Amino acid sequence: MKITEALRILELDTLPQNEQEVSVAYKRLAKKCHPDSGGSEAAFQELGSAVEYVLRALALVDATVLQNKHRSKEADALAEKRAKMRADMLKRRAEEDRKRNIQATWGISIILVMILLFGIGMLLQPRFNHWMVERDRMERMATVLNIGPDRNFTIGWSYQGKEYSEDLNARFIDGRWLTGPAGMPMIKGGKYIVSFNGRNPNYFELKDKYIDPETAERYFSLVKYPLSVAFDLSENDPDLVCIYWSVLDEYGVDGIAHLFFSGLPVRKNWKHNERSFGALQRSESFQKLYRSCLGIE
Repeated sequence: MKITEALRILELDTLPQNEQEVSVAYKRLAKKCHPDSGGSEAAFQELGSAVEYVLRALALVDATVLQNKHRSKEADALAEKRAKMRADMLKRRAEEDRKRNIQATWGISIILVMILLFGIGMLLQPRFNHWMVERDRMERMATVLNIGPDRNFTIGWSYQGKEYSEDLNARFIDGRWLTGPAGMPMIKGGKYIVSFNGRNPNYFELKDKYIDPETAERYFSLVKYPLSVAFDLSENDPDLVCIYWSVLDEYGVDGIAHLFFSGLPVRKNWKHNERSFGALQRSESFQKLYRSCLGIE
């Protein structure tokens, strides 16, 4: 028997909700199908079979529903467990990210502080060095002992029977000139004033704007050609000598550096170049000494 046939016998359109509905349908049809009520034995047995079949179908449906509910609860529990595990994982990741961010922030902060302290040290070091020199200032004539290949040079001087030597860094100009603080090229054997602390000569300052006459003559051999070009004079013109020594007396080594590098653009030498030479040339004090050298009133 099929379920559709059993429902037809019970005169039901759909599967009943519970056993009570089946019992109601059975009682209603039993009077009609019972042999004592005018029915037949075959119809009554068929009715009993239909009831039995529908009850089995109803039990099967209830069992399936119950099983589905159980599975649904398990699925919900599993989904809830997975959601909790995901939330915990995201929480752990967020905490790990927070710790990494804190570590990175601390690391960057430490690096920035170190850079700041290094920069402050670099700015204060010359002042501290000058302060130490001034505490017990002594001066001697230092000689350039060596011009190194790595943009440095060595100076040496004598004090109280001892020899001192120090390495200094320099600027490399135009790919060939290693210049000192005053801007002129360092010359091996050149002599410059050095100031130092008499009790601790490790604190010193090179005063290359003060030079001896021999070094001044050697500088003139470097400057006379660009000087002659700048003022349209012969290299042997006495006025050229006058201009050179007048600039050296008036402006020091810094002044003759403007003359020496008068043809360089700013990008090659930011301190001494064609602009700085032009400013020097236009100054009233320079014009005065220039006219004096040329005998112009």
